[in-house]
Amino acid sequence: MRHLFKLCLLLSVYLPAMAQKPANELHFTSSQQQLITVYKGTIFVNGNKAFVLHEDIINYKSKRNRLVENGKSVFLFLEVNGSPNKNRLYVFNIDHSLADSLLSAVSSDVKDWDRDGNLEFGGSDLTEVHPAADSMYYVPSKFYEIKRGKITYDAELTETTDKKVNGIFLAPPLNSSSTVIPKPKKRY
Repeated sequence: MRHLFKLCLLLSVYLPAMAQKPANELHFTSSQQQLITVYKGTIFVNGNKAFVLHEDIINYKSKRNRLVENGKSVFLFLEVNGSPNKNRLYVFNIDHSLADSLLSAVSSDVKDWDRDGNLEFGGSDLTEVHPAADSMYYVPSKFYEIKRGKITYDAELTETTDKKVNGIFLAPPLNSSSTVIPKPKKRY
């Protein structure tokens, strides 16, 4: 009886561990029945090699790895390591057996951030603390919106977020060096 108990205990511990997906593999299926596999930095669509990342920096355990379907378009979001900065989202358009790299954005949840009925993603990266107590570096954000089967820059959400975080909005393009601005006054 003791041996049977030990056997059951061992099976209850080891079987679930053996059934887990490997840490370097993702599987998705679109509503158009496209089978999308990401394995060791390579994207396969319907068994065909569709895109190869130059190195495997995908965070396979991230909840932000997902498919988003809008209109007739299928978008694959993969969170990658952005060290020493914030992680990034690599976005691909999946069309038939092809994976077309669209853009890279600061990693965030893909959701309706501004309550306009469309999904958005993006944000701002890390910045250094300014040495003067009354100033800060301007931290620009960049948001994208998924609408009518396309991904476009969301100027309204970007401007609103920058005003909230920085106190002002500076229209792109910013020069390559950091921009110093006065710290915004806190509103109570």
